[in-house]
Amino acid sequence: MCLYDTLSHVVDPQNPGAVDEVLNLGEYWDENGLKKYRENIIETNKQIQNVFNRAYNFINAAKLIHDDWSNYNKKALDYSRLSLLEEDLKVKILSNYDFAKIADERHLFATAFTPNGIVTFIDNLCEDCEKVYVLNGGPGTGKTQVLNFMLKETTKRGLFTEVYHDPLIPERIEHIIIPELKIAIITSNEINNKKFNGIQIYLENLVNYSLIDKAELQNDKDTFYTLLNKALSVISSAKELHDELEVYYIENMIFTNMDKAYYNLIDKILKYEEDYKEEQG
Repeated sequence: MCLYDTLSHVVDPQNPGAVDEVLNLGEYWDENGLKKYRENIIETNKQIQNVFNRAYNFINAAKLIHDDWSNYNKKALDYSRLSLLEEDLKVKILSNYDFAKIADERHLFATAFTPNGIVTFIDNLCEDCEKVYVLNGGPGTGKTQVLNFMLKETTKRGLFTEVYHDPLIPERIEHIIIPELKIAIITSNEINNKKFNGIQIYLENLVNYSLIDKAELQNDKDTFYTLLNKALSVISSAKELHDELEVYYIENMIFTNMDKAYYNLIDKILKYEEDYKEEQG
């Protein structure tokens, strides 16, 4: 299931009470005060849902065009040269590490579609890295293949790896960071459209563009960004509706009780930390 299909669903605790805990903020609102806004709240929520459904439709349409754009590049990609690039990276980064027990991975997102446009925090996440490899290229130029390859190689060598996924295609890897080595392999791609400092690797050099209909490729690019920008514009309008909804709740929240809940939660987290340290010896 894609990220934009899951946004409208509530995330339920998998092990309530035993592992997970539910913090019910509904305990801290004035129900009587909210009742007078009942119709407004229901109507605004309906509008928000409709707006997000429109945004999902545009994102889904953009994804289909993105697939077409990607396929053009894949058909003209030199996979033998891509394999050589993978081996070269492996030697440069992992030559001093032998196979070991398979290490853990942590899967996250560093980039998101927001009311303020496309936002990425990979720059901040790489601040402690001493070496950053930047894979430059559009869809289908081999970035994902390189990242999947390096992820397998790092974890096989017992190196814990942080894996950051793409907001358009959540199963696709956008970046990886190997904290123990203080090394990151990140992508400058068609979604984040950012230039990053680091060792630059241009994967589009592996694509034989003489095999591609350049007019059709450009048409895919233009259509993709038209649809994606439309989706972002629609998401922005949902934010405006959400702000209206917040007005009804803010004036009916019992913030003094929420403050108590906040401090209780902090105490619990600190206690969990103490218990964890004791378990680790």
